[in-house]
Amino acid sequence: MRPQVNFENLEAIIRNRVCTVCEEKTTEAICGLDDPNHCSLFRLFPRVVEAILATDSDRMEAYVEAIREHVCSVCIEQKLDGNCDLRGDVCALDAYMPAIVDAIEEALGKKFDRKNLPNPPALQ
Repeated sequence: MRPQVNFENLEAIIRNRVCTVCEEKTTEAICGLDDPNHCSLFRLFPRVVEAILATDSDRMEAYVEAIREHVCSVCIEQKLDGNCDLRGDVCALDAYMPAIVDAIEEALGKKFDRKNLPNPPALQ
């Protein structure tokens, strides 16, 4: 059975876990983006949560694939060929994917087993 999802609570958890370490954060501990509402992670947050919930794997690659298919595919920043200039640069979703997956799964009572796993793949 699928857990009940409270997007506001999950967003607060993610903001606490990810935004506090985000490279875009200013020295005053606020979002340094010109438009914080344009953050790639929160702009499509419900889709991010749904993609993670739909994935049941101990492999980070499976989560990356789910995010690419369900989130990146509808993001206005992704080009028709599937490439994205923001990935690996300023895409918070890409930069903090392992922390995002961990936080959402932990909040929803899922366990991501990382023992004996190689480092996460490059998210290009």
